[in-house]
Amino acid sequence: MNENISQSLFAIRRFPVRYLVIPKCACTYIKNVLWRLEEGENYKNPIRIHSADSQMLRASDLGITVKDVLEEEFAFAVLRNPVDRFYSLYADKVVGQGHKLYVPLRTVLATKYGLDVTTDTAEGHTRNCEILLEWLASNLKSEIDLTKDAHWTPQVYRKNILKGMNLKVLLVNDLDRQLSVLLSPLVPGIDQILTNLERNTSKKQFSRREVIVPSLRKKINTVFAQDRELFQRSRDLWKQHDGNTHTSIPRALDVLS
Repeated sequence: MNENISQSLFAIRRFPVRYLVIPKCACTYIKNVLWRLEEGENYKNPIRIHSADSQMLRASDLGITVKDVLEEEFAFAVLRNPVDRFYSLYADKVVGQGHKLYVPLRTVLATKYGLDVTTDTAEGHTRNCEILLEWLASNLKSEIDLTKDAHWTPQVYRKNILKGMNLKVLLVNDLDRQLSVLLSPLVPGIDQILTNLERNTSKKQFSRREVIVPSLRKKINTVFAQDRELFQRSRDLWKQHDGNTHTSIPRALDVLS
């Protein structure tokens, strides 16, 4: 494992907490947690925390190596149900405000594949999601339109980093509780800190359940089959967890073995 891989981990000085970003897996929220732990106050504009990336440390900045991380208890990544992650991508980067930073994606989908950026029906959004999914399945293989971007590449693409540092694995759908289990031995009052942090939730005109109909859900899980397996394995291991011991939190080698 390349020692430079520790550059991939966000880190703080006050506590031995290290974090691997996987986009569309609550990374805005986790960065706000790290900022609060390091600075002692919330970031001034929580939904724009990514603008402060250059101000935030990486593990390599602290001289922390892969070997060091392997011996730490508070180095982690966050994974997500691929259906939820896909819908977050669509709601934010395709039809939400986040598209302003990803103009090529929305433009390609609208001009070449018939995506309707003005739709105001659940059925219209379902069709848009089908267009996005078909494009992803093709473009991930060929990059015919756009080069791969971390916001839409499968989570399993990070498996070498996850395994190389044997990071602990948390899940978006139960994140506050799992963060509390992880950090409570280290950070006094962590539950109150988490309660007072702002979440970055995309405004959605329709609920995921209305848009992601069963046939579309099945297709998403097929395209992202490895992510689904990764998520399910992590979820099953968390179900076996005793609920309050940070040392027994699932690790990447447990999930990816």
